[in-house]
Amino acid sequence: MATYLDRILADHRATAAADRRSLEALLDAARSMPPARGFERSLAAADGLAVIAEVKRASPSKGDLHRDLDPASVAAAYAAGGATCLSVLTDRAWFAGSPEDLQAARAAVSVPVLRKDFTVAGADVCDARTMGADCVLLIAAALDDAELADLHALALEIGLDVLVEIHDEPELERAL
Repeated sequence: MATYLDRILADHRATAAADRRSLEALLDAARSMPPARGFERSLAAADGLAVIAEVKRASPSKGDLHRDLDPASVAAAYAAGGATCLSVLTDRAWFAGSPEDLQAARAAVSVPVLRKDFTVAGADVCDARTMGADCVLLIAAALDDAELADLHALALEIGLDVLVEIHDEPELERAL
């Protein structure tokens, strides 16, 4: 039986395979963005605990969490509460998020923002940068070694920090 992750990844891979946009044009757009805010730098500079607060409307396992949330006000409340960085879900189908959520949250705060989505292709990395993300999520369980390395290198090339999500020691070894 397929897990939520399997079904979500299948959807994202199908979308990526159908994407006919020019990667070179996406790279040009990503490279033209203003400098990112420094997600990694912000975490490293935190005095004590560094919190990444999440803006999330729904999840496949829990259903609606707060479908009608205002991402700007949630982001502002998190920043006022001391969040070091934000994580904003942009997956529409499974999490009810959107690029507009990320843009609204980022515009409301000065802390760096992670695009939390299922990154499976170079276009996804470029899209993260052009929607205003400062960092992109790479999920080790969702990517093979070559994809993980290639997407990581691409993110760095266009000025994004990278957060690699791992779940066990073998994934940690792959990420390192």
